[in-house]
Amino acid sequence: MQLTIPKAAKLYGKHRSTIHRHIESGRLSCGFRGDGTRIIEMAELIRCYGEPEHLPDDMQPPATPRQEDMQQAMLQALQAMHQELVALREEVAQLKQLPPPTNADQGHQDPQAAVQETDSDPHGLRSLARSLYQDES
Repeated sequence: MQLTIPKAAKLYGKHRSTIHRHIESGRLSCGFRGDGTRIIEMAELIRCYGEPEHLPDDMQPPATPRQEDMQQAMLQALQAMHQELVALREEVAQLKQLPPPTNADQGHQDPQAAVQETDSDPHGLRSLARSLYQDES
């Protein structure tokens, strides 16, 4: 943000001649606008004089209604995710109470044979074909 010398003097409670004197002595640097008006960067004023005690209204940071809206939206999303998590945990608890599934086509084979069959049929295509064939007969 760039300020003219009168605005900088008012912001820091200094006289304009003091600002001019500091510019002349090299304590404070300034630039020029296209119309020849001297302007001073806010960062340069802070470097030289420190933070101003009170910022004028036009220099105040904007109020944060957008941040509040964003926080509200994030809170709603978090609550929705929490509700989904609770529902999923309940569903998992219900599924754990069900008896384990049985495969009719495997009958009472030993578990080692089932593992070998799974290894030789990684995508389950043979099992699918077998079940389709058995449904037709």
